[in-house]
Amino acid sequence: MTAQAAGFNVAKEKLLREAATSFAEGFAEALVQAACANPGIDVSGCNPLSEVVDGKIVPLEGPGE
Repeated sequence: MTAQAAGFNVAKEKLLREAATSFAEGFAEALVQAACANPGIDVSGCNPLSEVVDGKIVPLEGPGE
């Protein structure tokens, strides 16, 4: 692997970590806002890897599932 390719891989991993962190922080802030706008609401079952299907929270299906 060339030094340029190695540098690219390091930069790519850094960007992926930053994107994941930003997404998680945004999701957490959305939960805080939902709880503020709807006092007493239980958001403990909410997570970014779930979706609502037929009125129930279920795990997201991966691509091709």
